[in-house]
Amino acid sequence: MQFRVLVGDITKWKADAIVNSASSTLLGVSGMDNKIHRAGGISLTAACRALKGCAEGESKMTFGYKLPAKYVIHTVGPYWIGGKRGEEDTLISCYRKSIYMAEEKKLRHIAFTSISTEDKRYPLQRAAAAVVPVILTEGEGLNRIDLVCIDEDMQAIYTKAAVFFWLQHLNDADKNEIGPMVEEAMISLVMLRVCETDPDPIIMAEKIRSMKRALRPFLDMSQPRSIIDIEKAADIVMKSYDEGIAEYEL
Repeated sequence: MQFRVLVGDITKWKADAIVNSASSTLLGVSGMDNKIHRAGGISLTAACRALKGCAEGESKMTFGYKLPAKYVIHTVGPYWIGGKRGEEDTLISCYRKSIYMAEEKKLRHIAFTSISTEDKRYPLQRAAAAVVPVILTEGEGLNRIDLVCIDEDMQAIYTKAAVFFWLQHLNDADKNEIGPMVEEAMISLVMLRVCETDPDPIIMAEKIRSMKRALRPFLDMSQPRSIIDIEKAADIVMKSYDEGIAEYEL
């Protein structure tokens, strides 16, 4: 599964389904939810009205109608109330159930908005740290999952969460697993910011080699590496995106 963190307009995203951060009424109350309803047209709102709402942590699906995506998965994220009322579990449930719903429908490519962070005050960094591992470990039944960010600041936070996932994964790997895992991690790290649907394989191969060279000092360290070592390696990867080592331009 390819996971990509990109900046863009979810209402123009060409995926099998987009995942909307919905209100419990499913009626496009505000923010991105409202924008998706307006782009999908009155038929989308009518279909949502027929669903008669949705509970927090749950997901329901409609057609996309006027949207480029064939379907919209409406998931109701939690309001942030200090983190002591199960908000993280509810947020994870939104992503998990949306992925399962897409798999049951045999979809191949879905795109998430940032659930609950823009409309329900959920802290962005906490959200990214909680849900990116869920996407990367439970989205294997799909070909591609995008997280569509409203700006580069949001993109950086979700990207770093994915970078941390892979570096910690490498740090925890057994010796007999490390070879294949390094290759998988390098491909995944490079693909995080790739905009093209079918990138040139020769250029991709060079970018993967560049990523591996950038992380060689980290990979050569004896295990277990410290959190400081992981932080330094993550900073190297983030810098590489800014320098274009692992990023494609359309």
